[in-house]
Amino acid sequence: MAKQPTQKPETPVKGPTREIRTPADLVGRTLTRGVTPEQINARAEGGLRRAGEVREIDQERRTVELAFSSTTPVRRWFGDEVLSHEPEAVQLDRLLDGGAVLVGHDWDDQIGVVESARIDADGVGRAVVRFGRSSRADEIFQDIIDGIRRHVSVGYRVMRIEEEHREAEPNLVTVTRWEPYEISIVPVPADPSVGVGRELEIPPEGGSPAERQAAGEVTGAETQPADTHKRDSEMKTIITRDAEGNLVRAKVDADGKIVEVVEVLERAGEAETAIVQRAQEQEATRVRELTELGREYNAPDLASEMIAERRGVSEMRERLLDHLHQRSTENRQINERGGIGLTDGEAEQFSFLRAIRALANPSDRSAQEAAAFEFEASDAAADAQGRDAQGIMVPMEVLMRAPLNTGSGGATAADTGGNTIANPLLTQSFIQMLRNRTILLQLAMPLMGLVGNPDIPTQEGGATGYWIGEDDEAAEDLLSLGQRQFSPRTVAAYSEITRRTLKQSSMDIEALVRSDLALALATSLDLAGFYGTGTGDQPLGIANTNGVNVVDFGGAASGGGTALPTWAEVIEMESQIAAANADVNRMAYVQNAKMRGHFKSTQKFSGTNGAPIWESDNTVNGYRGEVTNQIQDGDVFHGDFGNVLVGMWGGLDITVDPYTHSRRGRLRIVCMQDADYVLRHPAGLCYGTDAS
Repeated sequence: MAKQPTQKPETPVKGPTREIRTPADLVGRTLTRGVTPEQINARAEGGLRRAGEVREIDQERRTVELAFSSTTPVRRWFGDEVLSHEPEAVQLDRLLDGGAVLVGHDWDDQIGVVESARIDADGVGRAVVRFGRSSRADEIFQDIIDGIRRHVSVGYRVMRIEEEHREAEPNLVTVTRWEPYEISIVPVPADPSVGVGRELEIPPEGGSPAERQAAGEVTGAETQPADTHKRDSEMKTIITRDAEGNLVRAKVDADGKIVEVVEVLERAGEAETAIVQRAQEQEATRVRELTELGREYNAPDLASEMIAERRGVSEMRERLLDHLHQRSTENRQINERGGIGLTDGEAEQFSFLRAIRALANPSDRSAQEAAAFEFEASDAAADAQGRDAQGIMVPMEVLMRAPLNTGSGGATAADTGGNTIANPLLTQSFIQMLRNRTILLQLAMPLMGLVGNPDIPTQEGGATGYWIGEDDEAAEDLLSLGQRQFSPRTVAAYSEITRRTLKQSSMDIEALVRSDLALALATSLDLAGFYGTGTGDQPLGIANTNGVNVVDFGGAASGGGTALPTWAEVIEMESQIAAANADVNRMAYVQNAKMRGHFKSTQKFSGTNGAPIWESDNTVNGYRGEVTNQIQDGDVFHGDFGNVLVGMWGGLDITVDPYTHSRRGRLRIVCMQDADYVLRHPAGLCYGTDAS
């Protein structure tokens, strides 16, 4: 359309400049001059729009790089609008969070998504958008490739403005804070500075001639007088509330009284209705997500509880960890109690010695008959585990049950040889013996009587705080859960016993045999828990697990050349765990006897004649100190060993080798146990070593 030339004085006279930060403080007031961001947004009916140009096209990735905004002034109903492209002026969060690519600003016609967006130093907003594979998206993308559709427009929201009143020409409105929220492919350009203009704005119906011309509406061949750009001093159009509470665009007189309602922007009660509707949608989403989590993790009762208490998804995920752990513990206790159904008396009857004698003398009928009960229990235990025993399978009830005390009945300890065995050992079950023989099983969380390959819930990430804007929604997935699977690995160990000892029927000898087998197993289990490689049928130990903190000792070298830690390096182990928010009061330090000697002879602070690292109450840095020679020279393990789960499958498989040492009259007893380690939260542990 023809543009009316404007006569400008030689020295432009500029009016005062003001910054409007909060449009809410002007709603409902009479404006003698100027415009607010709220008026701009409300009158735009769906958002303001600016245009850009299509640049690079990647057909294989279905992406297009385009310019969507510039600093070129655009004539609006309220004056000449300029978008500031200073870095702090443009809020790109909505575009970067999967902003929509539309056709003609139609929210129901999405054809793609914004992959990236930026504001370049030349004052141009640019983005890379990716098109979908629907027929509609293919149609538009092909038109772009063919050069038919070349014009781009951006929908945006005005947040803060500065207005400059100019004589004899429209006011200059600089948008100093704005937010683009969608990018559209449009047919009508108006901004030649980037090759493609903004989509032509259609002025509000009933607007003044000056407003209609400023908005770009073609009114015919006759041009409008230049003075139509001046604002009417007697009648102003503002956004306000009428007597019924409706939000309207109305003409008001000098006293601020509504003379004419131009347009009803929002009926009274619509805002409240929208809020209620959004709240209902959010509630439905919360209930659906909680229900899905309850179904996925077999916790419908917990989901119902969280729904009734109006809890969020993040709280549900935190509670799931405790719920799943409790369920695992209950299952473990059921397995331990259930086993194959032996009563306490039957479990006490089971004899390792009778079983070993029968295995060592397969042709001895009396030995076979004496061990009939043990063979029957073994067959039941093997069936329960779904595998065949190599020799004889000791049921879980027997392993958990303490052997008979030699003090019972009429016999004395001396009569049965009880003087050779410490009394406390007689009251321990085989599992207790095993734990007492190994440091890691004492500190870790044992899961006994496992069946199959159970999954263990783990916490993969913690809660994350972040800032949100007014009326924005907080994200729910702040806590992520994971699972690690136990996989049975078979550990084998052996002990030896003389034939003369095997002929004894003493309960002390029974306890001695059990203790020797427990010691043999404990040595292998302990070593694998600390240093297992995860290969060659070994479980994965702490030292080789990803996510475990590592501190490299670079202190004074020992006699063997291995670097030993200083007090500062000992503290660093705790600091590494604390930095991962995994420090708790039940943490411990584990090292070998040589390292304990180093700690006892090394001052915390050199040259002070102060306290040594190893403290008088057998603690290190205030935490429990444990010693086992399974730990390699120069190494220290620290952390919450409750994060180490040790799984043991039901049943101990015992075989007898009477041949290896037959000339000496010895029997070799081989025991096999299925076990595995899982670290529930690796960041709760630290491995200190000389990495050089």
